[in-house]
Amino acid sequence: MPAIDLNAGSATGGSAESRPPAAPAQTPTQTPPLSPGALDAAPLDDTAETVPDTAATLAEAVARRAEVLLLAQQSRQQMMQLQIDRMKDNFNATQEERSEQLREMNALRDMALAQAKQDDEVLKKYIAMI
Repeated sequence: MPAIDLNAGSATGGSAESRPPAAPAQTPTQTPPLSPGALDAAPLDDTAETVPDTAATLAEAVARRAEVLLLAQQSRQQMMQLQIDRMKDNFNATQEERSEQLREMNALRDMALAQAKQDDEVLKKYIAMI
């Protein structure tokens, strides 16, 4: 069976063992050399954990998010309560004004009735004089 060289793209009849291995298509990336003082600049903390505590970090983030949401909800509730208080104040002021107008109307009606009674008395006296 002929061997297929995938790197060369052609089929040959020879053995695959007789050829030298092909070079890899990708060359590994090289990291730049560290400066001599780079390792001395930031010594490693022997007491630090090698893996960060993601559960605690996540719990703190969730707690902060919950606190922010709670504060936002409280703020909305306070705004709604202020609007309700304003509505109550407006309603109370309107009702007080209406009550005052009704009292004035009652007083005027009472005065008109008293005046009508006096007019009736005057008319009766006038008729009695004739």
